[in-house]
Amino acid sequence: MKILIIFYDLQQPDQNYEKVTQKIRSYENWAMLGRSAYLIMTNSTVVQVRDAINSLLNKGDKLFVGTCPVPAAWIGLPDDVSRWIQENQPKHK
Repeated sequence: MKILIIFYDLQQPDQNYEKVTQKIRSYENWAMLGRSAYLIMTNSTVVQVRDAINSLLNKGDKLFVGTCPVPAAWIGLPDDVSRWIQENQPKHK
């Protein structure tokens, strides 16, 4: 499995946020970085994840799905999200 990072920007905020977040949270293992940013663990490709979420977007919405490289550095994330990252990111020797 690999960690993917998802960023989205919906132009009509109240319209599809719930559907998009439900789709993202349907992946077995995920962490919310912010209102519109998630990490997920999946065997799916970035294209597969993009296409699955894209089906919920409207014209003008923005979406980015990428492979999350390591090491990672962060500040200000909740403890449970920090723990998720530390437990799930691949270990480099």
